[in-house]
Amino acid sequence: MDFFDPQKQKKHAIRLAIGYALIGLAVVLATTVLLYQAYGYGINKKGQVFQNGLVFLSSQPSGAGIFLNGQRYKNKTNDRVTIPAGQYTVEIEHSGYRNWKRAITVEGGYVERFDYPFLFPTKLVTTSTKQYVAVPSLATQSSDRRWLLVGVSNSDDIDLYDLNASKPEPKALTIPADVLTAGSTTTSWQPVEWAGDNRHVLLKRSYQKGADSGSEYVLFDRQAPESSQNLSVLLGFTPTKMQLRGHNYDQYFAYDQHSGELFTATLKKPTPQAYLDQVLAFDSDGDTMLYATTDRAPTGKVLLRMRQNTDTAYTLREVPAGTTYLLALERYKGTPYVVAGAANEDKMYVYQDPLAQLKDDAKSVLVPVQILKVANPTYVGFSPNARFAIAESSDHFAVYDAETDKGYAYQAKLPLDAPQVAASWMDGYHLTYVSGGHLVVFDFDGANMQTLSSANPSFLPFFTPNYHTYYNLTSQNNLSVTSLQVK
Repeated sequence: MDFFDPQKQKKHAIRLAIGYALIGLAVVLATTVLLYQAYGYGINKKGQVFQNGLVFLSSQPSGAGIFLNGQRYKNKTNDRVTIPAGQYTVEIEHSGYRNWKRAITVEGGYVERFDYPFLFPTKLVTTSTKQYVAVPSLATQSSDRRWLLVGVSNSDDIDLYDLNASKPEPKALTIPADVLTAGSTTTSWQPVEWAGDNRHVLLKRSYQKGADSGSEYVLFDRQAPESSQNLSVLLGFTPTKMQLRGHNYDQYFAYDQHSGELFTATLKKPTPQAYLDQVLAFDSDGDTMLYATTDRAPTGKVLLRMRQNTDTAYTLREVPAGTTYLLALERYKGTPYVVAGAANEDKMYVYQDPLAQLKDDAKSVLVPVQILKVANPTYVGFSPNARFAIAESSDHFAVYDAETDKGYAYQAKLPLDAPQVAASWMDGYHLTYVSGGHLVVFDFDGANMQTLSSANPSFLPFFTPNYHTYYNLTSQNNLSVTSLQVK
């Protein structure tokens, strides 16, 4: 029998060994091929090895055609695009809408997302919502973009619009007279800040009382106007600046510029409590305070400092003494970011989680993740999604992207109409302002600028929560609505 033949057993063993070796080799090769494919590697028709990158392209509206270097891609937005590494010009097209276009760099083995392309209609349809007989002095939108308040000059009457409604109708509200300084006449209302509940809004009222003029802060309750409160009366003085602490309607920071003192207060305990002194400017996200101070600063210098609650204050940087200090802090994906500097230095510094670094080593030199260079900046801040830090001076912009760790600097194609000092954010990716009497919108990096309907530079546009329409106060005191959808 064969299995008793030593020679045949040996040959059988060799065949098995060779078979197992071939199977093992095939597994290794297949695994290697799959691994390389996972990293985007492939072979073209010429036998050359290349590496793909993955790009996710989304748009509003979705289902738009994708063109790469002028050639139509097989898929539409919202979908992924797998293409070899390299430089591309991407264009997104949709019937009835203006094109979106930009150059991109695709890196092999990496994934990039472009979630923000917004397509505006080729033809804009604008209709009137309400014609005001006088120039509105108040127009402000809640943080969730649902509620719009519009009030006219020399009046304490306010219209409330619910922008979630298909056809918003104004609801007449009145700020109670007993909340305001007795015997005074309102000259104007100025929005300061909406609370996180999207119900309360902090307003600054300017008024005339006999031959004297003054101002006061009022916490307005859009849901129950009779519950509105005069914060200046509760505090016992009118601060130079007020800020809601952590966006809570019942907690405050109150700053007296004349004395340089910063106070805290609450609705339950309105008596101001000393918090900091020798303060020149400040910003806060609740428990964390960013401020400019002369306290212990060298001659001719100002210190930019941070602290949490009443913990030790840490110095971020020395800057030249001047008249304007621009400060902003925000959290992106849970990580604190700061943009700060002196306007006369022509640059703003962006720091990532500076307190954590300084707590580890207070004597270490804090290195910024980005320096935003803008001559005579007038504004710094963050996008609503906190991804972008921005410094502005008229039509000059410097932007830092915390997601990609990239910076952008550019001059917009169109100038800002007075009295605007800075652009505003349409959403987390697009900036908007009024130029030549028309609303313009563009991407965070200055690309894809679009000119929309006529607008009043004294007021921001008011986009609905779904961004299907926007409301705007025109120079003719008309509250108009413009559709951003093509039927």
